[in-house]
Amino acid sequence: MKPNETKRSGFSTVIVTVFFLACFLAMILFGTSVYRDIAGGHKDNTRRRSVLSYLLTVSRMNESDIHVGDGKYGTMLVIEDGDTGYAVRVYQYEGHLVEDYGKPDDPLYPDAADRIAETDRFEITEVKEDLLHIHTSEGSVFLHTGGKGGAQ
Repeated sequence: MKPNETKRSGFSTVIVTVFFLACFLAMILFGTSVYRDIAGGHKDNTRRRSVLSYLLTVSRMNESDIHVGDGKYGTMLVIEDGDTGYAVRVYQYEGHLVEDYGKPDDPLYPDAADRIAETDRFEITEVKEDLLHIHTSEGSVFLHTGGKGGAQ
């Protein structure tokens, strides 16, 4: 082999090696970007489902005493416990869906309430006497009130 051929062969080996390393690095960066997007979508989907599932679960605690109320902070979902005279009151406060527990007509204390999730929207529409449609930033859900009525 001539000295020039050895230099060219060594140079082309280095170029091919650098090219493959660059391709490998590009694949790793692309893969991590795809994974980050998928994980972010999964986290967002889980958050949305958890808010809507929460509304359904809390309403099933006592389906016969659910109604819509108007409070100081807007529309609220009131789920009364017929035995105790207390109620879970769900409403929006400062960009959060909050849960307050107290007598249905008592004042609301949002600073002491449990924050459920962030939401920019909490609207309740009465579809029928025993069916409510609840809209949040995370989506909407239909809620059966057990026949006692919606807006009161």
